[in-house]
Amino acid sequence: MRIFVTGGTGLVGSHAIERLVGEGHEVQAMTRSEAGDRFVEGLGAQAVRGSVEDRASWEAAGGSHVIIHAAALVTAPTTWDDYRQVNVDGTRHATGMAARVGARLVHVSSVAVYGRQPLSDHRDRVIEDVGFAPLAEADYYARSKREAEKVLWEAADRNGVSAVAIRPCVIYGERERLFMSRLLAVLRYGIVPLVGAGENQLAMVYVGNVIDAILKALERPKVTGPFNTTNDGGITQRDFYEIVAEEMGQRLRMVKVPLSAAVVAGKAWHFVSRLRQPGRYTGLGSSSGRFMARENPYSSDRAERELDWIPSTAPHEALRQTVRWFMAERDQGAS
Repeated sequence: MRIFVTGGTGLVGSHAIERLVGEGHEVQAMTRSEAGDRFVEGLGAQAVRGSVEDRASWEAAGGSHVIIHAAALVTAPTTWDDYRQVNVDGTRHATGMAARVGARLVHVSSVAVYGRQPLSDHRDRVIEDVGFAPLAEADYYARSKREAEKVLWEAADRNGVSAVAIRPCVIYGERERLFMSRLLAVLRYGIVPLVGAGENQLAMVYVGNVIDAILKALERPKVTGPFNTTNDGGITQRDFYEIVAEEMGQRLRMVKVPLSAAVVAGKAWHFVSRLRQPGRYTGLGSSSGRFMARENPYSSDRAERELDWIPSTAPHEALRQTVRWFMAERDQGAS
């Protein structure tokens, strides 16, 4: 198949390219720079210069059987208008092209669409048809992802676009630059905050297992709708720190921090950041503390049932692989 990928220099997009090329597909990837061209070509894709918010750039996808739309602003410290253009308008252009050429569209969404404290009518299990919780005006990422899905489903209803939205929780893995690299830098000091008891399963999923879901969606062109891809085996907060420390060869002292203290610290940091950068996205604030302390509330039952999603990499091994990759990158940079 001819497959067009956006976000090919990012975490999900780059891993998707590797797997698709490895399975013999013809892959084009939209890039914004010469460095991006070299990167995706190194993965085996044909680079196409453009930007998702530019409608004309999508002409390159005209001969595609499948569009995998993984491009998004996630934590960029920029304005709502930038988030809207990239995340919402980019999805609008993706759906327009998919409708025009009859391509299957796999949209990489996020559990952020549910709200940072999601509603649930299923005994704390968040499934795809629960109501959406309110979002803070300053939560540009979640707002834009929710609006992007609205655009997606309106296009599916109006134009018959064959669409799937993959909704992962926090994604980690090789080449991830938002979470793991910062955490490893902090762990070098040997002290980590254990929020709460530490026995909660984190709402994390390995990127390779997210790609499994995307490939399953390609194998099942008649299956449509949103799918949580959020449960690939489970890692507790304590497990997470212990595995990372072992792979780093680092002894860690876990300091217990009450959830209330973590939330207050997050809110304070968020408040100061908003003062320093008014009108710009400053991240999740107190949500980071809740993420570390709470159980994973998201259910992947539908993905397992309708997509036959069976994650190929156990989470404990995935985490070890990820840390090894970052350590090798660090050592290579130091040499």
